[in-house]
Amino acid sequence: MSLTETVSIMNVFEAFQPATHSGSTRIDKVRAEAKAALELLPIPGRKTEAWKYTPVTPLVTHAWKPAKEGAEVDLSTLDIPHMDAYRMVFVDGYFRAECSDEHLPENVVLLPMSYAKDAEKENFDSVYGKQADHQKDLFIALNTAYASNGVFLRLKKNSVLDKPVHVIHVYTQADTAVMTRNIIIAEQGSKGEMIHSSIHRAKPIHSNVVTEVRVEDNAHFVLDKLQGGTDSSFHFSGEEVFQGRDASTTINTITLAGAWTRNEPHIRLKGSNSICYLNGAYFPTGKELIDNHTVIDHLVPHCESHELYKGVVYQQSKGVFNGKVFVRPDAQKTNAFQQNANIVMSEQASMNSKPELEIYADDVKCSHGSTTGQLDREALFYLQCRGLNYVAAKQMLVHAFVGEVVDRLTSLELKEYIWRKLEEKLA
Repeated sequence: MSLTETVSIMNVFEAFQPATHSGSTRIDKVRAEAKAALELLPIPGRKTEAWKYTPVTPLVTHAWKPAKEGAEVDLSTLDIPHMDAYRMVFVDGYFRAECSDEHLPENVVLLPMSYAKDAEKENFDSVYGKQADHQKDLFIALNTAYASNGVFLRLKKNSVLDKPVHVIHVYTQADTAVMTRNIIIAEQGSKGEMIHSSIHRAKPIHSNVVTEVRVEDNAHFVLDKLQGGTDSSFHFSGEEVFQGRDASTTINTITLAGAWTRNEPHIRLKGSNSICYLNGAYFPTGKELIDNHTVIDHLVPHCESHELYKGVVYQQSKGVFNGKVFVRPDAQKTNAFQQNANIVMSEQASMNSKPELEIYADDVKCSHGSTTGQLDREALFYLQCRGLNYVAAKQMLVHAFVGEVVDRLTSLELKEYIWRKLEEKLA
């Protein structure tokens, strides 16, 4: 990869300079570091193991432009899950106060990042740019250099959020790239949930979302991600989670559609007796590509991790799963379980699965597995013999297969929405 080619990436995104975060010493410092890194970071290609099956050339060579503020969107016409939640809405990366909830409980701080950098300066500076690695990851560096807004959520000590926070991102302008940055802090003893919906309405669009999460001792946090793209949308989502003692973190990722989707949840267990869950379901059709690339890092003893990803791959689409679990030398008494299962629905579809364990401790219980196959023909025949047609029988088997993941969501309204969207897509 030549420097000239790398500089061309910066030239594409240089137009985003006026729209990025400003006015914060911390932001300016980190942004300068990210821009310096972009001058040196190579574009990952086929020879880069982590990107072997996920080409990035169409994304990094497109002439993206910044989105403009003020796009008209009638939220009542949007096909989004409606639930009892505190709502925060962004359209093309711009916060829409008139569509968002103003009245929040005293135990939660929910702000756009553009406000939080001043109103929550100490907490903001303690996390921003300190967990997501903008020195080594191209997409995190792009986000850090050019992010314009995002969500700051802080659950105060020993508080319990009575209902989820629902962050809705709607993308409406073709040929635009929108970089958003989130910070989530679950203070000691707190408990809460956030649902993050990404809805693409125009094409092509590139959305890049990076979320830094700190879950402190004895805190419990759930992040549900709902991704709905178009046949020419590009979506990158990266989470960097630092987790304390006796804490729990759950990330559920449901990818319904999108031409190119890459999810990178990274969880670092830094406190003993903590537990994390990563769950995912994905349903690529057409020529879509959905890539889930996960890392769980066990750094201390007596921790658990559970990972379950299931996919149904249709037509000429491609699925990718690469899950890596590290067990460091000091992380004795670790329990780590990882499973990826897939159904390939056509001869033209493909699935690349690579679960990995890298263990440096000797007193652990760890397992991983991967299965990829087709629908059970005997089960199909059995259902058809009992009155179902071929399409209905297939849908029933698919629902049963991915139901184990969808049922792990806590919101009934979100579950019903996902089942409905899945039925529409697979009809």
